[in-house]
Amino acid sequence: MRLSTVLSVFMLNIICFAGSAQIEGKVAEFDEGFWKDSTALTVLTREEQEFKGIILKEIHVKKFLYDSYYSEQSQKYIPDVLQEENLFYKRVRLNNDAAVEMFNKVYISNSRGRKVINLKARAITKDGKIIVFDDSNKKEIENYENAGPYTIFALEGIEVGSEIEFTYTTKELAKNYYFSETIQGALPKRSFHFEIVSAPNLVFQTKSYNGLAELVEDSSATDVNRYVLTVDQVEKFKDEQYSLGEALRQKIEVKLYENTETFKRNFYSWSEAATEYSNYIYAPKDEKKLKDEKKRLNKFIKKNGFAKIADKRLQIAEIEHYIKGNFEFSGKGPYFANDIIEGKSYSKFSAVRFMALILKSLDIDHQIVITSNRFDSTFDPDFETYNTLETFLIYIPKLDQFLDPTNQFFRLGLVPSKYAYTKGLFLKMIEIGGVISAFPEIKNIPGTASELTYSNLTVDIGFSEDLEKINAHVKHEMNGYIAVSLRPYMKFVAAEKRKELLEGLLKQIGADAVITNIVTENEEMEGYMLDKPYIFEGDADSITSLLESAGNKILLKIGQVIGTQVEMYQDTARKFGVENVYNHGYNRVINVTVPEGYSISNIEDLSMDVSYEQEGKRLMAFTSKYKLDGNNLTVTCNEFYNIIRLPVGEYESFRKVINAAADFNKITLVLKH
Repeated sequence: MRLSTVLSVFMLNIICFAGSAQIEGKVAEFDEGFWKDSTALTVLTREEQEFKGIILKEIHVKKFLYDSYYSEQSQKYIPDVLQEENLFYKRVRLNNDAAVEMFNKVYISNSRGRKVINLKARAITKDGKIIVFDDSNKKEIENYENAGPYTIFALEGIEVGSEIEFTYTTKELAKNYYFSETIQGALPKRSFHFEIVSAPNLVFQTKSYNGLAELVEDSSATDVNRYVLTVDQVEKFKDEQYSLGEALRQKIEVKLYENTETFKRNFYSWSEAATEYSNYIYAPKDEKKLKDEKKRLNKFIKKNGFAKIADKRLQIAEIEHYIKGNFEFSGKGPYFANDIIEGKSYSKFSAVRFMALILKSLDIDHQIVITSNRFDSTFDPDFETYNTLETFLIYIPKLDQFLDPTNQFFRLGLVPSKYAYTKGLFLKMIEIGGVISAFPEIKNIPGTASELTYSNLTVDIGFSEDLEKINAHVKHEMNGYIAVSLRPYMKFVAAEKRKELLEGLLKQIGADAVITNIVTENEEMEGYMLDKPYIFEGDADSITSLLESAGNKILLKIGQVIGTQVEMYQDTARKFGVENVYNHGYNRVINVTVPEGYSISNIEDLSMDVSYEQEGKRLMAFTSKYKLDGNNLTVTCNEFYNIIRLPVGEYESFRKVINAAADFNKITLVLKH
């Protein structure tokens, strides 16, 4: 019974692979008496009192054990079924109102038939009084904020200075055998305990990240496998500007590695993923549907003339434009291409399949790529788990470019930057005798260089006759990631809203500018987008905010022309390295017609050069140069970032370049009569 149950639950074809061994050692037994009959307020250190709250103790015990299971469908108990049980315990000191707001309710998901048992909660007031909560504080919600069924337990009457303590256990059929456990959060933890307990035939593999100790496999456990982590102090997680964010939190990745009864190992491997996803995309089991699909695809390709486009880059670009311009995403779109074509809709997964099948029909070599958001979780080639297989891209080897079939606003050569500048699982398809198989390979997903993602600005500045106002012409030119943040949305907004949006961008030169004569170029999503920068320009007149008078002097706030800039200041020592969103550049040209009879007394302030280089090559810089020809002043500012990440030791170099632009923003030229 047990073997058949395990196999039906997994529903996977498993291949054997060697794996790394878990750290072993003798570990103390779990203290079942963590919930005491009586309790009192905890004495905090002075440092602990400064936090909005502190988690005094947290426990999470996850068990995968066989037990009898009552089936609602058959109305009877089924013996020897693998089930997942999670014990949670938390005790928290609430030091301010924000902490009270965080913990005045306990939310427990009841999805997937999850049952909640042994729910207990109490509070210790700042005066030492114990308040015990009962079932009158509990509410069952069928669909809480469209997230499914929830049990919500209200901890009413808690106050600043009090402590809350709660525990509960959830029980459900075991279905998920790979997962992560995030340790660091918004509050520090004085004590944290996590362990996995499994039936003796189920062997798990774990890996800790970001400085967290590894779990220890308890060598003294006899009837079960047990993996334990106990940490005395867990620091509060504090994000830093220009860092990897959530991916830097201490966490544990876990997966089932082996079932000794079935002699299967290396579950959720890259090879298994390659087989599973390639079958999903290229080799569904319904042969009749597959034949119908192929015919309909060929008809679709012929009707739209895709095969007649000789240039491969333009061919793929036109296919992508057509699909994303004429088909809609739906939560549960059809699987087969003929149904997609008829209904003109697809889901996230069928979008990948649809694009891949079109490329295959046109004999365009391509590879499916699966990766994760680098700001949520760093892709680790050495720990094979489906947990990092979050999103699908398509790689075109001949062009050495990627596309994202699931994102309506991105086009060939550009994918969301959170999925670029990282590693991914590439599936190289091999077809022999009509049978398709996939070879998995971990490779880099490079992002674009600063030459392809830029925001360039040209401003021509003149003075009114009375020298009290600025009249200017402003031209913006955007490409790559910066253009994606604006261009794709323009066709969806009403004319008045579009005008308002463009006026706002042109008014970055001065909020009081009167904007007229707006002209745009390359607003349509057509052709190869990285060759077509989005351009918009217009007249910005009657600006007074850039000028001040001081006797016979005119003060021109020329630095404000480039718009508000990021300023980076660090009160404490930097902890994490630098992670930029994407490589990018800015080239700004400011042409000023200086009024007759005036000279610039501080023109040298315009000369700036702050840069960072490796091996003699500039990788990021802010430079400003000027040229004065008669009364025509030309200022050229060039800023670029061509390196995506830097170690923490180079943070100061990055900060200096960022702040150089902010320093230019503060420059005011003194024009003296």
